[in-house]
Amino acid sequence: MVQDSNDIQYVLSNNHVIANQNKAKPGQLIVQPGLVDVECVQASSNAVAALSRKVKLKFGGGKNTVDAAIAEVDPGDVSPEILFIGEIASSVVGAPTIGMAVQKMGRTSCITTGIVAALDANVTVNYSDNPKKPKLARFVNQILVTGSTETPVFSQLGDSGSLIVTENDCPQAVALLFAGFSNGSTTIANPISEVLSKLDVSMVGTCTPPPASDTAQADVLSANVGMSKEVVASAKAVRDRHEDALMSIPGAVGTAVAAGDQPGQAAIEVFVKKLTPQVQDAAPKEVEGLPVKLDRKRRSRRLLSSNARFMSALRAPG
Repeated sequence: MVQDSNDIQYVLSNNHVIANQNKAKPGQLIVQPGLVDVECVQASSNAVAALSRKVKLKFGGGKNTVDAAIAEVDPGDVSPEILFIGEIASSVVGAPTIGMAVQKMGRTSCITTGIVAALDANVTVNYSDNPKKPKLARFVNQILVTGSTETPVFSQLGDSGSLIVTENDCPQAVALLFAGFSNGSTTIANPISEVLSKLDVSMVGTCTPPPASDTAQADVLSANVGMSKEVVASAKAVRDRHEDALMSIPGAVGTAVAAGDQPGQAAIEVFVKKLTPQVQDAAPKEVEGLPVKLDRKRRSRRLLSSNARFMSALRAPG
């Protein structure tokens, strides 16, 4: 849950979950469970919120940074706790690091754990259910998450709108889940700081995170990767300068900043539909001294059918 400067509280989810890809109007009821879970029977008694505002999705051109919307909650119907995770903090992780340990509770895959695998990802997401009529939206500066040993697949179709949080006693929000690559290997999420800024809201939190001096698992993993924020920022600048050339690699569908093979080293990752010898020959081995990695991902798509209305893992009060 989030709140505005007047302490009005809202459900936070994706535009494509509760605003039907820009089509829903303010005041439209948001139901829980989602319509696909109740055979599309619309019952006002299942309403928990009403759509307030959305960040408009840009299709066919332009750049998106978030797929997000909020709906004002009916007092007493929604708790800020996340099912199976519990309380979260009001503070957020504004600058995630590669290797950071995260978790989420989703409608389909339930609770899963993973790590931040890449930052500043630029990807094109298909919002259409019809393979013959793609509906594409370009997203920039996204967070990519992969699963853990315990839960190799971090998210599945139906998990859109899940809040990705850190793994500790008082989790902090990291990102808002909205899409994933079609082979199931990687989840795509909006940085939470960008989401909150676009909607002019803040997280509703009921616990206090550990002091920064306490070493959490996320910090340990990040330290093992050894990439400083300056290294990531420099790699992003290099990627941006060479974005057009990298996307001209046959079958390229996106790019990101990932960890290199050496401690403290960044790499530029290029996602391709097929990893063939021809693609490998066409791709540069490095740009401006940064290694270039090819990763077979195929097309990315949002993780919720458009006929659902709300599927996030809400916990009922009491």
